[in-house]
Amino acid sequence: MKRAKRTIVSLNCIDKGMFALHTKNEMMVLHWVLTITGTVEPMRLRSALMAPVGRRPTLRATIRTGLLGMVRLIEDISGHDPLTVTDLTGTHSGTARDSDDTGTLCQKRLLQWMNRPLDPTKDLPWRVLLLRRSDTEASLVFSFHHSATDGLGAFGFVTEVIERYNRAMEALPPTTDEPGDAGADELVALAQANRPAISHFYLRMIASLVYRFAIAPFSPNGRICRATSSPSPAVYFCQGTLNPRELSQVRSRSKEAGATLNDVLLAAGFRTMDQWNAVHGKASRKISIMVPVNVGRGTASATGANRVAFVSVPTVRRERANADDLLRRVHQRTSHMLRNGTAFSIVYAVHFCCCFPPLVPKAIARFLLATGVYLDSMLVTNLGLIGLAAGPSAEAANMGNARIASVVVLPPVVSPMGIGLSAGTYNDQLHVALAYKTSHFSHGEARLLLNLFLHEMRCYHRTAEGVLAPSVTERTARETVSATRPW
Repeated sequence: MKRAKRTIVSLNCIDKGMFALHTKNEMMVLHWVLTITGTVEPMRLRSALMAPVGRRPTLRATIRTGLLGMVRLIEDISGHDPLTVTDLTGTHSGTARDSDDTGTLCQKRLLQWMNRPLDPTKDLPWRVLLLRRSDTEASLVFSFHHSATDGLGAFGFVTEVIERYNRAMEALPPTTDEPGDAGADELVALAQANRPAISHFYLRMIASLVYRFAIAPFSPNGRICRATSSPSPAVYFCQGTLNPRELSQVRSRSKEAGATLNDVLLAAGFRTMDQWNAVHGKASRKISIMVPVNVGRGTASATGANRVAFVSVPTVRRERANADDLLRRVHQRTSHMLRNGTAFSIVYAVHFCCCFPPLVPKAIARFLLATGVYLDSMLVTNLGLIGLAAGPSAEAANMGNARIASVVVLPPVVSPMGIGLSAGTYNDQLHVALAYKTSHFSHGEARLLLNLFLHEMRCYHRTAEGVLAPSVTERTARETVSATRPW
C-alpha cells in the first residue's frame, strides 16, 4: 500500500471509544454476510468496490496515535486489492459426503476469516471475502472495523457496491477532494442540533448519566450463564429465520399491543436470557439490553464515520413474568428514551473520556471489560428492511445474473456480554443472527440459545398455534445476518 498522501481526518468520540476497546484485544469488527446463488465475477466486483470507498475517507485511512491524541491518515489505495477469493469448488464432486465435507470446510474458512486480525493502525479498516462453495453458490462477506463505520454506514457501502456491480462500471479512482480536519466532534454537534427539540435537554443528559454511572451500579446487571470464560477474542455465529407468514403474525400482534417489531425483539431477548439462566440454575434479577441508536438520522456524514450511540433498556424479574405486560413495558421505556434523547448522554460521556490523552480511554476500556459493572447483559439490534436494490424492496436483489438469497449482519461481541443478537428483514423474511464468543459458548449452545430466542418471538403471534420454533441453520450452505437500525 502506498503512503504518498497524508491528509488528516478526525475521529469522533464513538470512533475513539471503539478503537479503545480494540486495543484491549476485543474483535471490534462487524460483518455483512451475503449468500449468493449464481456466479460472481471477481474482476467486476473489484471494480465495483473501489469507487464507493473513494467517497468514504474513514475506509481509506489508517489510525495514528500519539501521547496527546489520535488522527486518521488518508492512504493512497490505487494499488490496494481489498478482495480475497477462496474457491472450494475443487472439493465438491456432487455426492452427499463431499457436500458435507465442503460445508464443514466452508464453515472453517468463515471462522478463520471472521477471526483474522484487522488492525486499523496498520491496514485499511475493511476487507471483502468471496467464498465460492460450488459453481452456483457463494458467500460474500464484507468486514468493517467498528472504529471506521457502523452497521448503517456499512449498509450504504454494500448497497452502492451492488449497484455499481450491476451497472458493470469500470474501476473509478478515489475522489481527489480530500477532506480537511473536521475540528469539533460531529456527534457532539448533532447533540447540540437536537437540543431545541428536547425540553430540559441538559438536565435530562445529566440525569441519565447520573443514573447510569452512579445509581445503576448498585443494582448490577445479570450475565448470561456460560460454561467457560477464557480470554479469547474469537467469535462465530449461527442464524435462523422467520418466514413471511410468521413475521406478519408477529407484526400484527405487536401493532395490536401498540408496540413495534423492535420491542418484540427486546422482549424476546429478556425472556430468552431469563429462561436460559433459570435452566442453568441461576436466577436473573436485573437484565439490561443494549440497543444501538442512529443519532445521525436524516443527516449526511462527511466522512462515513460512526453515527451510532445506544440506550440501555433494563427490566427486573417481576416485569418479565408476563409476555404481553413485558412488551408494553419495553415499548414505554424505549419510546421514552428515544423521545428524550437518552442516546446523546452516552455521546457526551464518551466525548468527555476522549478529551483526555489516548491512555485515559484505554484505561477506562480496560476497567469496563475487567469489571463489567457499566456494561449491559447483551446486545439486541435491528437494521429493519434491508433493500439492496435502488430502493427498499421486499424482493431479493441480484448481482448481475446471480441472486442474493439472504443477508445477515454480525455485530462485534465484547467479552462481558458474550453474545449479540441482530435482525434484519430481507426478501420478506426476518433473519436473526446470534454472534458469540467461542471461548464462552460452543456452537451447539449458541444454536440452543438462538432457538430459544426464536421460540420467544413466536410467542408474540396474534394467535396461539402451538407450533415449534423455527430451526436454526448451520453455517454450512447458507446463512445471514443483521445489525443496527435507527430505533
